[in-house]
Amino acid sequence: MLPGCVLKTAFVKNETPSIGLWQTLPGQNVSRILARSGVDWVMVDCEHGNIDDAAMHEAVPAIASCGVSPLVRIPDMQGWMIKRALDAGAHGILVPLLRSVEEAKKIVSAAKFPPQGQRGLGSPFAMERFNPVPTMTEYLQQANDSLLTMVQIETQEALDSVEEIAAIPGVDVLFIGPFDLGNNIGHPILNGVIKPELHQAMDQILQATNKAGKKCGFFATSGEQAKEGSTDLSTFNFLPNNFHVRATMAQKCVHKGCGKVYTDLDEVCVYHPGPPVFHEGQKGWKCCKPRVLTFDEFLEIPPCTEGKHSTTDLPPEIEKKAPAEIDPNSKSESLASKLAEVVSAPTRAPLTPQPAPTAPPPPPESEDDDPSLEIPDGKICRRKGCNAAYKKGQDRPDDEKCVHHPGAPIFHEGSKGYSCCKRRVLEFDQFMKLEGCKTSSRHLFIGSGEKESKAKTANATTANGEELLETVRHDFYQTPSTVIASFFLKKIEKEKATVKFQPQAIALDLPTSDAQPKRYKTSVPLFGEIDTEKSTYKILGTKLEVTLHKANGGSWPVLRSDDRPTGEILQVGRAGRV
Repeated sequence: MLPGCVLKTAFVKNETPSIGLWQTLPGQNVSRILARSGVDWVMVDCEHGNIDDAAMHEAVPAIASCGVSPLVRIPDMQGWMIKRALDAGAHGILVPLLRSVEEAKKIVSAAKFPPQGQRGLGSPFAMERFNPVPTMTEYLQQANDSLLTMVQIETQEALDSVEEIAAIPGVDVLFIGPFDLGNNIGHPILNGVIKPELHQAMDQILQATNKAGKKCGFFATSGEQAKEGSTDLSTFNFLPNNFHVRATMAQKCVHKGCGKVYTDLDEVCVYHPGPPVFHEGQKGWKCCKPRVLTFDEFLEIPPCTEGKHSTTDLPPEIEKKAPAEIDPNSKSESLASKLAEVVSAPTRAPLTPQPAPTAPPPPPESEDDDPSLEIPDGKICRRKGCNAAYKKGQDRPDDEKCVHHPGAPIFHEGSKGYSCCKRRVLEFDQFMKLEGCKTSSRHLFIGSGEKESKAKTANATTANGEELLETVRHDFYQTPSTVIASFFLKKIEKEKATVKFQPQAIALDLPTSDAQPKRYKTSVPLFGEIDTEKSTYKILGTKLEVTLHKANGGSWPVLRSDDRPTGEILQVGRAGRV
């Protein structure tokens, strides 16, 4: 016998009923879910299911890869359909709506290799559906005895000839289709009720199967019906050595944390009765205490409650503990007396929040140029959107007009414009050409001159004419062992720049190669101690980046020791479980 024929092996052992599932929807994942539910076989239904030839060729290998026998119910009683199913690697085929002995013989002939039948050899896929994989010669020699040929007895004609059909060599299983059989003999199943006449027809098929030494199958629509069919032998006149092939409709449990496909209604379900909880980065379930940080860890939290599987969206409620009985003779105070005591207690008025002091607004910028100041040649009007240039020696007319935007630039979701008017454009070049919406009587080239004078006096100069910068913009981030700080200054001269690491400070001397040379020279006091040997730096085009190796591994809330702490708590590492 070919290895891996689970259902055929169950027939040979003849110990317990063989349970299988019916697949009516296409998809390899559907096939694998059914095959991994603990069954012996999965029937791929190409007759009434939404499964075509291509979907059948995908379902068969998916089922076989899970160590389960793939069976195929073909759409019609045609030889080429039998060949396609077996060439795909099916361990057996089920043919519906059999009507005569001659049709049964043709089915056997199409399913068996010569000399027993007329099936052709040539598929490269069939051997791969068995484990270990047989050679083509082994498959050819063992397929006739290993692959199951099953026919459905569900017509009046087949029922009348059931003993002859069961006696045909090569017919392995007579499968009872109760719905079509009831319809064909005039006693349909209505509202789930099987009439006595249909019971008698089933008994007749079972007796013919037993007489021929074959196997009989019955389609059950629920786990309970399948369970009754395997235990109530008097109903079907089972003999002790008979084998009952049953098909049950699998159901998926909707309990949170379970999601298992099940057929046994009495199977224990382990699940979470409470809803998921996601709060401040932590994840868990309301019904139990574990809290984790990542979603993968959340999915691995073991369920905390046992019960029965359910197919509804409302899982059983959490059992609440009964409140402890109150001793009527106890001397505890009544609720009313406690409330009266609270109300009579002295209270104090709530503190009124004091408004935070606000900085005084900056003085408005002058709207006119200071006549005592000289306007440089080529100076551009300072108002946004004007772009007028001053020409030295040229008289400024009395009717001079400055068309500009008094508002601030706005860049939002790809559009560009000014807050003072509604015009919006997409391109930056178009934004630069937006005509102003306000007209002033004069251009503003230098104003009062305060900005320029402040900028010139803010930074001192060296004897070499270098501008000494008091401060530059800086930023930092950290890892568990290092602090990476950036000091933003363009065109730093790498050859002349010096960076000296001290136990709790950095000495910086950073000259630039600008047309007007600048130098940033300072000592930066650090929040914590560093390992000077392991600390490094590198000079980039727009900044100095230093990597400070922490001496004690603690977290730094700020970079400089003279910076005001922000009040933030920085945690490095993995949060523990509650």
